Amino acid sequence: MLEPLSSQAEEEAAGGKARNLSKLLALGLPVPPGLVLTRAAFDCMLDYDGLRARINEAEREAGGRRAEGDASAALARSADAVRELLARAPWPPEVEGCIRQAAREALPGPLAVRSSAVGEDGAAASFAGQFDSVLDVGSLAALEAAIRRCWASHWSARAQFYRTTRRATPLGMALVIQKQVDAAVAGVLFTVAPAAAGGNGARAHMVIESCSGLAEGLVSGRTEPDRLVIDRSTGEVVSEVVAGQDPHRAARACLKERLAELVQYAEAIEEGFGCPQDIEWAIDRSGRVWIVQSRPITTLPASTRQPDAGVSWSNANVSENFPGPISPFLYSIAAVGYYHYFRNLGLAFGVSKRRLAAMDRPLGTIIGVHGARMYYNLSNIHAVLRLAPFGDALAAAFNRFVGTAGRAPSPRGVVDWSSRRGRVSQAIEVVRIAACTAWQYALLRRRIETFERTADEYAARTRPEALADRPLQDLGDDLAAFLDIRFHRWKNASLADAAAMVCYALLERSLRGLGDDDALHNRLLRALTGVPSSQPPLRLWALSRLIREHPALRSLFATGSASEILAAIRADPRFHAFSLEFGRFLDDWGFRSSEELMLTVPSLQERPEPAIELLRQYAASDGEPPQDAIARQAASRVADTARLLKSLRFRAPLRALWIRLVLAATQRAICYRERARLKQALLYTRCRRVALAIGDRLARAGKVASRDDVFMLTWREVTELIDGSAMFPYSTLQLVDLRRHAHARLAAMRPPDAVRLDEGEYLPIEQPPQPAGELWPEAGSGTALVGTSACSGRTTARAAVLADVAEARKLARGDVLVTRQTDPGWGPVFCLISGLVIERGGMLSHGAILAREFGLPCVVGVKDATRLIPHGGTITVDGDRGACHLAAPAAEGEAPLQGGGA
Repeated sequence: MLEPLSSQAEEEAAGGKARNLSKLLALGLPVPPGLVLTRAAFDCMLDYDGLRARINEAEREAGGRRAEGDASAALARSADAVRELLARAPWPPEVEGCIRQAAREALPGPLAVRSSAVGEDGAAASFAGQFDSVLDVGSLAALEAAIRRCWASHWSARAQFYRTTRRATPLGMALVIQKQVDAAVAGVLFTVAPAAAGGNGARAHMVIESCSGLAEGLVSGRTEPDRLVIDRSTGEVVSEVVAGQDPHRAARACLKERLAELVQYAEAIEEGFGCPQDIEWAIDRSGRVWIVQSRPITTLPASTRQPDAGVSWSNANVSENFPGPISPFLYSIAAVGYYHYFRNLGLAFGVSKRRLAAMDRPLGTIIGVHGARMYYNLSNIHAVLRLAPFGDALAAAFNRFVGTAGRAPSPRGVVDWSSRRGRVSQAIEVVRIAACTAWQYALLRRRIETFERTADEYAARTRPEALADRPLQDLGDDLAAFLDIRFHRWKNASLADAAAMVCYALLERSLRGLGDDDALHNRLLRALTGVPSSQPPLRLWALSRLIREHPALRSLFATGSASEILAAIRADPRFHAFSLEFGRFLDDWGFRSSEELMLTVPSLQERPEPAIELLRQYAASDGEPPQDAIARQAASRVADTARLLKSLRFRAPLRALWIRLVLAATQRAICYRERARLKQALLYTRCRRVALAIGDRLARAGKVASRDDVFMLTWREVTELIDGSAMFPYSTLQLVDLRRHAHARLAAMRPPDAVRLDEGEYLPIEQPPQPAGELWPEAGSGTALVGTSACSGRTTARAAVLADVAEARKLARGDVLVTRQTDPGWGPVFCLISGLVIERGGMLSHGAILAREFGLPCVVGVKDATRLIPHGGTITVDGDRGACHLAAPAAEGEAPLQGGGA
């Protein structure tokens, strides 16, 4: 009868308002913590001591009076009678126990108790304002009285009239018991302008109405609000109406400071719910934005409603692995690889073959290409996840994992899991899947070790020096061996991904409500033992200390170019010892470089110059060694964990035990995922060398013009050329030439990070170049760019806007790195920076993980950061609030850099 607000309960149990709040939490929105007293408590109260029969009798009497013509008076008398009946009715013991438990968990207040009727806040009928809410609840007695009052409002005169006129029948009532926001300013936001607010162009504008303090007066009409109309495309205020008596001056200033953040939340909510929304919000006296509730706007004309159709494409997370235009060779591998990735996960978790067969079509098109860039087909991914038990929760966890938001529309002909079978069948399948999942996770360490051995064996077989004289057929076998691993032996790595995603979501949910710090879960994941991405910086730091201790080396690194340094350390006997150590670093870690999965990009083993440039930066750097920074962060994590568990030991021992288990599982899963990712990089860099060796043989045979032409073919076409089964073997040169021109044309496009297209539709290839616009917004100093906190802390420093890790020479020690996305190849840079801002990425992106290793304030998902933040300007990264604040522009004469390909 009493559930956490985040429990994802069905609407029939929790009501419309609680369902919507639960979904907001799943989308990662800031919702005040709370509990749900479910509809079962309401029904139990009615069925106890004959209360339902007495209420039915009061309604029958009112119905008779309405028939006699005294309708309004009859409704009022009926409502009064029900209120009196509920006020005197005894509590059922189980309901009374739930209320006392709620008081123990939620008090001291103040609390807000709100109705959550079945059918309330829905798309067809909102029941907005028809049921009671009670504020400032601060004691057990006040909580009991508030619950009775909210339940009684189910039969209020206005609710009965609304039901009659709208032909809407709520089927029962749950209640939401929430912490009340100490609001400096609050109000409502319409993501589409209602006719009363703006007339023409409703879809182009949002409308915000606000007042000082709580929004109850505004909602009830007692308070005259301020009103802002916001241009959806730019976020700018296009009109402002100030209340005549100007009572909200301080509140108005508070709202302006958080306006961009509020608008960004509203966009995410509309996308997540799939239709225009009426959002109630509040900003507390510390400046934090809260979303209090959200409901569909039910009064819009059809022309302004957002259709729940088409295909949602997003490059979130996938752009971290494949940040640039991809080759046909890579895409042909990835398309099949992702199909098997998700299908094999389903088999591992015990999903039935019948259900997997239903998933087969969306599984086959999990990814796609726009502007030669790889995209997730979120519609198909969400469809696949929703075919599993708790599919909406899994889709929300996936969104958090990759750094996107919203529920994508389902493909035609695909329905979710719950609609396919009866409750008994569903329960049986849930038990089977839970058992299989537990078994897989129990053996996860062994599975990761198996994957590591598989990768190491393949790497030993395909060492680059061994490929030079290998026959073409043997090279074909090497390619086939990689494909076999990628398609059919990748499950152990994908299990680590799934474990990290689910455990992270569980940890975040388990910690919700413990204090006011949303970044608590990230603080508990700092500097984890066994994360391999932190090792290259430690090795480079040790090498840089050797440089500083050797006068000739120090001089060489201070004055020579990267190519000159590389030639000297390989040829000069004085540098032999250093050359050996540098060679060992390249052997051990040289495959771990930026864009390491792209296949077309050389690794550090092939082109060590970027590592030389990083060593130059390290050698010039004083300050704290990276191992000390990691040790300090690890000690802080241990202390934070101990404080949390100690605070829960006596007041909530079972919750403390649960958090301890989930935290340990999450830490292990993240480490396993990073270990698997390390070996994935090793496999892909070896595949690149095999493909180039095949390209050498094909070029000698005249099948292609140069060895890297092999990347303009698919893996099947390459295999057919090797095996002699190609249908058009004499046209390969022309095919490659055609594809190179087409690829160059696609690569010149600047596709958006996320787009919704009709099925089978593509972006237009001829796109005007994106305007640079004003690199520093007109709002000037203090302008906030909002994202998601990935590591807490706060720093103010010079911004270094870099397109890729090769530009690391532009960094100075202590800069804030601003970039489009990071991958493990950025690891060595983290010793040099004081904070991190990333346009793309989720909470478990490699940039976020490494930021937590080194304790760097980090905000991910900051839209257009590389365009809006100029290189050399001053920026404050607030990792606690998930925002960065722009200060003064760069000094005159310092040209801003366009990072991220903008």
